[in-house]
Amino acid sequence: MKYLITGGLGFIGSKIIEKLSNEGHSITCVDNKDTYDIISTVALNKLIAWRTRNWDNKNVSIITKDILDRNVCLRAFRTEPDIVIHLATYPRAKIVDQDPINGIPKVIGTTTNLLWHATKFNTKKFVYISSSMVYGDFTDGTREESNTKPTNIYGEAKLTGERLTKLFAKRDGLNYTIVRPSGVYGPGDLPDRVVSKFFAKAMNNETITLHNGENKVDFTYRQDAAYGIIKAANSEVANTSFNITAGNASSLRTLAETIIEITGSKSEIKDIGMQSLYPMRGTLDISRARDLLGYEPTTDLRQGLESYYDWLQNQI
Repeated sequence: MKYLITGGLGFIGSKIIEKLSNEGHSITCVDNKDTYDIISTVALNKLIAWRTRNWDNKNVSIITKDILDRNVCLRAFRTEPDIVIHLATYPRAKIVDQDPINGIPKVIGTTTNLLWHATKFNTKKFVYISSSMVYGDFTDGTREESNTKPTNIYGEAKLTGERLTKLFAKRDGLNYTIVRPSGVYGPGDLPDRVVSKFFAKAMNNETITLHNGENKVDFTYRQDAAYGIIKAANSEVANTSFNITAGNASSLRTLAETIIEITGSKSEIKDIGMQSLYPMRGTLDISRARDLLGYEPTTDLRQGLESYYDWLQNQI
């Protein structure tokens, strides 16, 4: 099978490529290696080296260009991929919300570029990696058919990407799958994400500041998310959406308390209340993915955090 994977050097994409390349599949990876001013280029290259250390490189071709460029997109599709997995996006919603002039065209433009080429090259399936933020504020048990009412610009941009995917599919007969992950974390993550930040504070015995500690996130271990996406991509089930998460949300306070316990930290927790950028969230219902894909997350939050902590200690 031939795959085109955008954002393939990223946190989730690299894990997908690790599994697929070792299964003997042919993969074209497109990633512009943007640091987004989160870490230095040197640090990013070190992180990428770790993420890709177990790839079967003879099965992977890497294009380090921006998939927003039509010529780059054309070059990638000349490999005639059977399946496209579109992960390329900003690593944090906050980046798009703070810079929508650049953020929105990139999120929506890359998706449009890929969809157009996928229809021209008769791609068998287009897998669009969306976000749980398309739901906006939601409660426990939220299913794929639940209302989508984004409360931030990133969520709205991702929802627009979903709509474009469905429109291209309807117009041109393209098979698609939409995946909505949530709170993906684990070894190899960037330092600017919530779990990473909490660990950094705890490992330095600094105060962990919460913006409404009762807000919940369906934190999902990196490998579970990656393997769930692969199941969605390879399944004959198409033209639908899947929540690919742990299916068990935890509050930010619980996250902080667990990290303090794992690290043996002396950190204190300070809750300063609401922050409007992030929606109120809960547990996503993953029964559709379980029933139709055979998806089953294998790593609970504590196990995942312990694994991440082991990795962080080896990076010091």
